Amino acid sequence: MRLVRCKYSIKILSLTLSLIFAVASFSFGMSASAKSTSELNEEKEEIQSEIDEAQSKIDELEEEQNDTEEYLSALQSKINLLQDKLDTLEDSKSALEAEIDAVEDKIEQTEADIEETQNEIDEKQAEFDEKYELYCQRLRAMYMSGSASTLEVLLTCTDMSTMLTRSQMVKSVSEQDSEALDELMTIMEEIETQKEELEVKRNELSEDKESLESDKQELQASIDEIDESKAELDAEVEECNALMEELSSQTSEYMELIETNEDALEEIENEIRAAALAAAAAASSSSSSSGSGSISGSTGSGSGQLSYPTDSRTISAGYPNYSSGGYHGGIDFPVSTGSNVYAAASGTVILVKYLTYSYGYYVMIDHGDGLSTLYAHNSQILVSVGDTVTQGQVIAKSGSTGNSTGPHCHFEVRVNGSRVNPLNYL
Repeated sequence: MRLVRCKYSIKILSLTLSLIFAVASFSFGMSASAKSTSELNEEKEEIQSEIDEAQSKIDELEEEQNDTEEYLSALQSKINLLQDKLDTLEDSKSALEAEIDAVEDKIEQTEADIEETQNEIDEKQAEFDEKYELYCQRLRAMYMSGSASTLEVLLTCTDMSTMLTRSQMVKSVSEQDSEALDELMTIMEEIETQKEELEVKRNELSEDKESLESDKQELQASIDEIDESKAELDAEVEECNALMEELSSQTSEYMELIETNEDALEEIENEIRAAALAAAAAASSSSSSSGSGSISGSTGSGSGQLSYPTDSRTISAGYPNYSSGGYHGGIDFPVSTGSNVYAAASGTVILVKYLTYSYGYYVMIDHGDGLSTLYAHNSQILVSVGDTVTQGQVIAKSGSTGNSTGPHCHFEVRVNGSRVNPLNYL
């Protein structure tokens, strides 16, 4: 914004100087060719008109700039909401997938139970058919032989011994028939019971399959919504990043472009925190054994012991927000590509990364007492992990790698891995 104002202030100054020059010319040319009052008034009015036009243009640009930043802030808010929506949809998708897996397992088990029950029914039916056929054969044989009644069998006996023997035989045959019939009835009842169970399981299976189909449709709808939301998010991010680049071209404020890969960003942040905490733990261990754990020139208390990381002292974007309101975890120094990037204090290099996104090429230095500094978006890195560096040593060359709208040094100060305001330390 300051750059835009400066540009048009220069134009106003130029127009004002033109007016002064015109008045001076008038005074100088009085003897040669005097201008009338009306001509001078017309000339002054013409110049004032140009001044007013220039100011109007400035006001218009400022209004457009404010609108753009307000629109950018609204876009960033929408992007955050879309990301929250995607997270919710992904959770819903995972829950549906788990439910579908459970229903499919239940269907598989029910189908196995149905098959087992059907096999048992088939076996019992075969047993029933066999016994029933034998029973029917006996009845047919008795019918075909014209078997007499029990009374006739007994009356035809010639003596008591024969009668008793025949009576026992009749009783035995009767009991055998009765047992055979009872067994047949028992088997039939078992078959009927199992058929009822089978019908219940088939109904359950049908309901589970309907539930599965419903869940699959819901899952597909969720996937479609995720795809639509991702497409919308990508479109909004693309527009937001384009606006950031446009703002960066109009002002000296360079911004980190939006990266939607939350997992990748979280991985970077976790790695940075882990490196910082590991360095602090190592320093603490060293302090216990040697009595000193701080690197010369370092501090974790914010007492202003860090030097500037670039030759430029101009800050294009501060901590913790851009002018548009978006979060900014450090401060930015706008410098041309290839400019020197210096270690803000003595320390040990604990991270060197060459990313095509996020911080791009970045370096992290541990200064002891839990204090570390990070330098991002470099075009070159001149140190390696484990190197000991001194305050003011050139550690990198500035650039615009990763998600960046222009060449600058993104500088962060962290205490135990957490970002703090760098201005408290410079």
